[in-house]
Amino acid sequence: MTQLFRPEEHIENVLEGVRRTMFDDSGLRLESITGVPGASGRTAAGLPIGVDRIIMQPGTAFPLHVHEGAHLLYVLNGLGALHIDGKDYVLRTGDSIYVPADYPHGVQGPVNDEELEFLAFGVPHHPIDSHTRMTIVREQEAVMEVLSK
Repeated sequence: MTQLFRPEEHIENVLEGVRRTMFDDSGLRLESITGVPGASGRTAAGLPIGVDRIIMQPGTAFPLHVHEGAHLLYVLNGLGALHIDGKDYVLRTGDSIYVPADYPHGVQGPVNDEELEFLAFGVPHHPIDSHTRMTIVREQEAVMEVLSK
């Protein structure tokens, strides 16, 4: 099957787009974290693929969570941190990060007064305001994971 290139769907400017509210898996708004949808489409295997710009304000954080697929992050601007495998890693402008599928991780927003902005590339991709974009690792689940190691 040949896929058609549709510029109205396959070209999106993530710097000029409208910021959208982001939510956790239970529908709660992620305060002071927004996203701008980027280009999206489907792979030859039929999986949704896409990229979005995520903007985090000072004092914000994505809670520990997982995704159904792996993703890549690319820091456009700012200074923050990634929490993964029990360790914190500093994120700074220009860093690219591979996050394996189903691996619990969290992102700490900016540690200074500037926004932290990064691109999130995902397969499968979920819309910015989707409640299925991530699954929060709840306290009991986190304890069970630690005990199973």
